[in-house]
Amino acid sequence: MDIILLESLSKLGKAGEIVTVKDGFAKNFLIPEKKAIIANKKNKADLENRITQINANNQKKMIEANEIKEKLDGKKILMEMEANDDGSLYGTVSQKSVSESIFALHKIKILPDAVILDPIKELGETEIQISLYEDIKANVHLEIAKKTQ
Repeated sequence: MDIILLESLSKLGKAGEIVTVKDGFAKNFLIPEKKAIIANKKNKADLENRITQINANNQKKMIEANEIKEKLDGKKILMEMEANDDGSLYGTVSQKSVSESIFALHKIKILPDAVILDPIKELGETEIQISLYEDIKANVHLEIAKKTQ
């Protein structure tokens, strides 16, 4: 299905672009969440008129993303996890657990998909990135410590 993006989405495109996605993704997520509209003749003709609204909305989202970046950049996030005596984790550090930790510590909601994370299998410290909007990313210092009983 061809759709017109109303906002920039990573892995799909920038606001105002016409892209092709699977029908279910468009009908069940993009259109109900008002992230896109169907690219029919009428909407394509209205695209010129809507482009200023789309750009204004895009600009607003970029300003919000930059504000979140300022709040998060360089912050330290401490997560306690179960580990053996050698420092190997029993579980994995997931995108969801990182986003929940950010919310718990800094009261900032981050979608789990925005967390760019390589597999972490042991205790220690690492730098991770949070993709906020388009090319705006925050760098966060993640420390994994052993959970105490």
